[in-house]
Amino acid sequence: MTRAEGIISLTNDIKTTWGLTDPFEIARRFGVEVVFRDNAFSGFKAQTFKMSGYPAIISINNAYDERSKKLLCAHELGHALLHEGAVNHFAVTPQNAFSGVEYEANLFAVSLLYDELEEEPSIPVEHMNNYMLKSIIDYNLRME
Repeated sequence: MTRAEGIISLTNDIKTTWGLTDPFEIARRFGVEVVFRDNAFSGFKAQTFKMSGYPAIISINNAYDERSKKLLCAHELGHALLHEGAVNHFAVTPQNAFSGVEYEANLFAVSLLYDELEEEPSIPVEHMNNYMLKSIIDYNLRME
């Protein structure tokens, strides 16, 4: 099984076992804290902070609409569940936007929320590259 197939299998297992696609509830069940920031700086969407011995924390900009917060939470939950060690996904730069960890978090989010996207993609999620996944996420983000 490839890493991508494993991520899709994980999201399908969560949906089947718990009957959930709500990333906030999934985070709660995994012990991941989600907080909202009203005073986020310009350009801030969301971040995951993970440090050994502490629960992971997902921080989301409260300026986004509810649907967007859900998508941002799903992406950050992908980081929290899939990536080990001390992680601070604070700044997506041109150098890391298409890295393996960003692809995996994007794949997790789109796979989890596939049926809730504004427009259903024309190809199966398992065949999407990171450019397609990131485009889907960006297309679905809206500020309030």
